[in-house]
Amino acid sequence: MWHVHERLSRRRMIQVASGLLLASVVDFRPTGVGLGAAAMTRMRFVERGVFPRQGRYQSAVFRADQPFNSLELSWEADLPPGSGLRLALRASADGAVWTEWIEVHPDGHAAAPGAPRQFAAPVLVAPSGYAQYRVDLSASDRGQAPDLGEVALSCVDTSQPAQFLSMASPPPPIDGWIIPRATWGADESLRFDAHGDEIWPEAYRPLQKVIIHHTATQNQEDDPAATVRAIYYYHAVTLGWGDIGYNFLVDWHGNVYEGRFGGPNVVGGHALQYNYGSLGVALIGTYDDVDAQPASYDALLRLIRDRAGNLDPAGVSYFIDTDNVPNICGHRDVLQTDCPGELAYAHIPTVRGLLKGTGPIFLGAELPPPSSAALTSARFAPATVYPGCLLRVDAEVRNTGTATIYTQAPPPGTIYAEGQDFNTPAYAKVTGMYRLGVDFAGNAGLPNPFRWGLPGPLAPGESATVTGFMRLRSVRDWTFSASLVEEYMQYFAQNAFPQPVSVLPPPVGATPQATEPGFVYEPATGHNVPRVFHDYWAANGGLERFGYPLTEPYEEVSETDQQIYLTQYFERARFEHHPENAGTPYEVLLGLLGRERTAQRVGEAPFTPLAHGVSSPGVDFYPETGHTLAHGFRAYWQQHGGLAVFGYPISEEFQEVSQTDGQE
Repeated sequence: MWHVHERLSRRRMIQVASGLLLASVVDFRPTGVGLGAAAMTRMRFVERGVFPRQGRYQSAVFRADQPFNSLELSWEADLPPGSGLRLALRASADGAVWTEWIEVHPDGHAAAPGAPRQFAAPVLVAPSGYAQYRVDLSASDRGQAPDLGEVALSCVDTSQPAQFLSMASPPPPIDGWIIPRATWGADESLRFDAHGDEIWPEAYRPLQKVIIHHTATQNQEDDPAATVRAIYYYHAVTLGWGDIGYNFLVDWHGNVYEGRFGGPNVVGGHALQYNYGSLGVALIGTYDDVDAQPASYDALLRLIRDRAGNLDPAGVSYFIDTDNVPNICGHRDVLQTDCPGELAYAHIPTVRGLLKGTGPIFLGAELPPPSSAALTSARFAPATVYPGCLLRVDAEVRNTGTATIYTQAPPPGTIYAEGQDFNTPAYAKVTGMYRLGVDFAGNAGLPNPFRWGLPGPLAPGESATVTGFMRLRSVRDWTFSASLVEEYMQYFAQNAFPQPVSVLPPPVGATPQATEPGFVYEPATGHNVPRVFHDYWAANGGLERFGYPLTEPYEEVSETDQQIYLTQYFERARFEHHPENAGTPYEVLLGLLGRERTAQRVGEAPFTPLAHGVSSPGVDFYPETGHTLAHGFRAYWQQHGGLAVFGYPISEEFQEVSQTDGQE
């Protein structure tokens, strides 16, 4: 959509060299429709007939009549194939200290393909009073030079939002979170001509597509609302549309701004004939060489869920005049443009997948290049485990290709029970997704039944460690191996790094006294206690506190932090040896048995943290867990080791039947 409506309060012409400089100030006044005074003004400089066919032209320094914070550039040129035209601009507050030269490019939203006049998206600068542009012209290999006929430089003030006489207080956010036009400072008078008629009347269509753009402006600007106002002025006035073209805009903080006036399903002006029936969402910035911020994508996902929840994120259909248009697509999917930038466009399959609850969904031209990866190591530990204990696998995966590789559930850290496979918790294969697989010798069922996803997408050259767990129960010798699979596509490693693992009978039966030094034998239960455990046992309460040893010492994966420690169970505690704390009072720590044993009871009333606990005489409140400690329990806790021995309380006092003697 293009409109050409200019309202000039005054203009002056100045002869410059062999050409003509036209300088005009554009002032906007109330239109008589009760919308209040406008906040934005423009100083415009136009040069014609002063440009060489080749080489660099640098304009004079232009001084604006009022401060500005937004620069716009447009030009008319004939570019033979192979010839070049590069434009840049800069600004200064005092005419002495300047910004760096900022290169600008044709805005794919602004003009129809092949149109004689091209526009660049606004460039936001600090409040300035001076501006300058330059242009570099180069001929083609055949000597055909560009013909630059005109350049227009506009200095616009969008630093202050419009103040509306009718607005006593800012309106509430739309849907509780979207910033409305009045809040970001839309000057509604720009939507009307000098007669008070709306330049671009609203039209409505049912929503069929979401088209994602970037604004081609600067990245991570200090005042995104000023950028929105600059884009609004650029679309409404410079391009003559009468309003901003996007339905919504998203800044790098994750804020979403209401765009086109008119509410849900109003037709925007962002993709020519594909405006009708589409929602145009623009990420504020330029995303050819850098990616948008995670907060921007989070906001984009929320916006699509809220405003286009009826669309199947994986859907493709005929739209306007084109077959196979994705329901969620980029500007370049419907028109010949680079928008929304190479990196933002590459993120669209991930957006679809997150909305659908799958891995990235590639459609049409987005199909990624072939990927490649390697499994560089895999280790299973401990080598000896007991029934019901965890076996841990750590594997390193490296992306050896040129494309990012993606993954799917289950996440690292998932625990499989013996006899389960990845289908048991409904983690069926997703085409093209990478996972670590673990198999065992003699398996006659589903290959690599235990599978885990990577920690996240893996860029070319990057490596990641995948950690998984298996709870084995069969007493036998196993041989485990690892695989790296691209689901439904190929294996990059299969049955690699084989390692024997033994599952032994539980070490609870009485054993002979150890002959090697460093152990203390406890004849009451027939178990050997490492000296480091025995010293801790004796120094912190001994038999009364911990009871007798119930097992031999052995390596075990801790249920608390999934690390492997030398472990020994006593009647009332589990001892863990932490060599990283050697030489300190914390070389031996007690396992968090209470946490582990009550993990399934967190919803019961005694285990629910108190909302507003307060300490009082005889009662201590622990905000770390949200529970109190009082009466005899408090006295015992304080007198027999406190936090180091017992940890924090994880429930309130309550009545319970003991599983040891059946008493309440």
